[in-house]
Amino acid sequence: MTRAPDILLYHAVCDDREFPSDSRTNIRPGLFERQLDYIGRNFVCKSLGELPTEKSSSGKHPLAVTFDDGYADTYEVAYPLLMKYRVPVTFFLTVSQLDRDWLFPGGPYRGLDRAQIKKMGENQLVDFGSHGFTHRILTKIPPEELEKEIKGSKAILEAELGRPVSFFSYPHGSYSDQIKKMVREAGYQAAFSVISGWQNEYSYRRILISRRDNMFRFKLKLSPLYWPLRRIL
Repeated sequence: MTRAPDILLYHAVCDDREFPSDSRTNIRPGLFERQLDYIGRNFVCKSLGELPTEKSSSGKHPLAVTFDDGYADTYEVAYPLLMKYRVPVTFFLTVSQLDRDWLFPGGPYRGLDRAQIKKMGENQLVDFGSHGFTHRILTKIPPEELEKEIKGSKAILEAELGRPVSFFSYPHGSYSDQIKKMVREAGYQAAFSVISGWQNEYSYRRILISRRDNMFRFKLKLSPLYWPLRRIL
């Protein structure tokens, strides 16, 4: 069986004490840089739209890097390191949080502003996707509001960015067959989650990377052993 490309999912790049969310999905900048160095030497890094289904001629496994939510540290910390190592990246943006703080139990956390997004968008290694309009769990909101989250967010981002938005990331990783159908009908080429199991172009799974992932765990997550052992990692 052909091994699918690895798709990494990051959120915040900052010190643990700086991230007020109880999700603990941040990663420290120094560790993030070590991970970028590792994937740059051992994988073929591609954008989502360029991901092949087989290994490159070099024999290296294909990999893509994505970020969800849209925090200011994406621009201030992650973006410079990604460009240092020439790693293509897709940032999934939450429309209602542009130019606004994210509000967590531990306090506010700055979101990306439009000027930062515009600056990153000038780089050919950067792409943007939609992470919905309000970051709500799509399977728990009324059906009549789904169109705004899926189709509406796409239209707004395309107007803001001046480019097509081809990819969707399910907020909190949650989706249903109905939601997948709406994503396809809205014109997205593919959609992404973190849920393991059978996948197609509208339910690609990603590997979540967080503060728990030291280099040993990170390398294990990028091995063929990860998905069989996922529940104990």
